Amino acid sequence: MRYADELVRLLLPLGVYSFAEGSFSLGELQALGAALDEQEQTQIRLQRESIVETAEEEGLAKMAALFRHFPEGLSVQAKRAAIAGFLRIGGNSFTLQALQNCLLACGAECLLEEIGTNRVKVSFPQVMGVPEGFAQMRIIIEDILPCQLEINYFFRYCTWAETVQYGLTWGDLGKMSWHEWQHYRP
Repeated sequence: MRYADELVRLLLPLGVYSFAEGSFSLGELQALGAALDEQEQTQIRLQRESIVETAEEEGLAKMAALFRHFPEGLSVQAKRAAIAGFLRIGGNSFTLQALQNCLLACGAECLLEEIGTNRVKVSFPQVMGVPEGFAQMRIIIEDILPCQLEINYFFRYCTWAETVQYGLTWGDLGKMSWHEWQHYRP
């Protein structure tokens, strides 16, 4: 219901005002109602854009601007997930899982593992070879991980055992380049 209609409905029983078309009273209530309708829409938009789960445009852009390394080119759902990941990071977020969550929120789809005292293995299990955009990911990873950690990067390539498991023959391999074979996914 529009506010102008609601105001007329509330004041009509008093019998004091004239609500005939073109009357001053009706014009005043319609102007007030239009202003209230506009304010309601603004309030609804602001509420939607201020909550991570419902933000769509302006809210997501402003929230993303708060973070130093925010991945670009994400869908609305992925942006919401990344912002929520950043917001989960607290002052004591130097556990392996917390660092992992932070990197995922930054768009670095990698896996962290401790491989000794002050040593971390960073791998990319979803990607064969060096992932696209690795140079940017490396900057993000090295910026987020504490400086006392030695970082070792590991990249996955298709092995001979996997080639046999995929059912590839020498003939199949003869049609591929070395790069295509190393990055092969069935």
